[in-house]
Amino acid sequence: MDEIKNDIAQGEAFDPLPNRSLRENFFAKAKNLLGIESKPAQFIFAGLLGLVALVATLSFFLSPPALFAPGTTIVVEDGSSLGQVSLLLKQQNLIRSRVLFEFCAITLGGDKRVIAGEYLFKDPAGSCEIASRIVHGISGVPAVRVTIPEGTSNREMAVILGKALPKFDTAAFLASSREDEGYLFPDTYFFSKNATVADVEALMKENFQKKIKPLSASIAASGHTLHDIVIMASILEKEVATDEDRAIVSGILWKRIELSMPLQVDATFAYLLDKKSSEITQADLNIASPYNTYRNKGLPAGPISNPGLSALRAAITPMVTPYLYYLSDKNGVTHYATTFNEHKANKEKYL
Repeated sequence: MDEIKNDIAQGEAFDPLPNRSLRENFFAKAKNLLGIESKPAQFIFAGLLGLVALVATLSFFLSPPALFAPGTTIVVEDGSSLGQVSLLLKQQNLIRSRVLFEFCAITLGGDKRVIAGEYLFKDPAGSCEIASRIVHGISGVPAVRVTIPEGTSNREMAVILGKALPKFDTAAFLASSREDEGYLFPDTYFFSKNATVADVEALMKENFQKKIKPLSASIAASGHTLHDIVIMASILEKEVATDEDRAIVSGILWKRIELSMPLQVDATFAYLLDKKSSEITQADLNIASPYNTYRNKGLPAGPISNPGLSALRAAITPMVTPYLYYLSDKNGVTHYATTFNEHKANKEKYL
């Protein structure tokens, strides 16, 4: 109550009957009108009036201050205490009483926990409404919709996020997500405009876990590890475009591994050198790198993109065909061959 007394002393007081003579005259007329003459009746009547005055006072202090500016935005810093938040709100003229705000926050939140973030108040709101939003993290700030296409690499993802989120640190994202290539699930997300690198990564990795969980049994039955499946799926995303082609090419690439043949896929060079397939030179094919699928047998060192569900399913359940070779023409149509001579003929015909 000391805080409320301080607010009253600062001119925030509310008294339904501020003038003493007016108050006495009101009580006298009320007693005559209601026929309240006995002491018990007067005591009850006075108690009711006190209750009404208390309710009116509390209602006043819980209501938005007159100086509450619509469209006000505040930022609750990470690690802020409830007391620090109430002081900030008081300084911004968003609440009348810190004590009543903190009471609402503890009552509605169960403890003194507040959720850091940016909060937008389009219209004036009462103390309890503000408290409810801050203890439940309801920011009111419009979310930014960001779509990450299937097969997007972390490098490509950084460009998309950097354009969509004004405060997003693309360099920090590339550094911290280096080990997460392949595990940042491509999807449509709704981020706070002030979303951090950690916020973005955490949400994408959590989404990956949700999406991959229903496929766990199929992955175990495939005889491959999750990491190998993700690597293969990441290659399929960059090599071919349709579901059918992904399934066929998956069968070809797994077969090459079984036969101890190099995969010889250009997509790994595009990832390694940040080049288009058409820009890759013969010298590039001789680079010493764990991503060189011409010099090395088996899968590359890691994923080269972040695959979607279609590519993941194709990597898990490849289509069995007699093919051992494939190529894509300038229109993106994939052509298959069983023998190397057939493959050379397709090169002359389609490339």
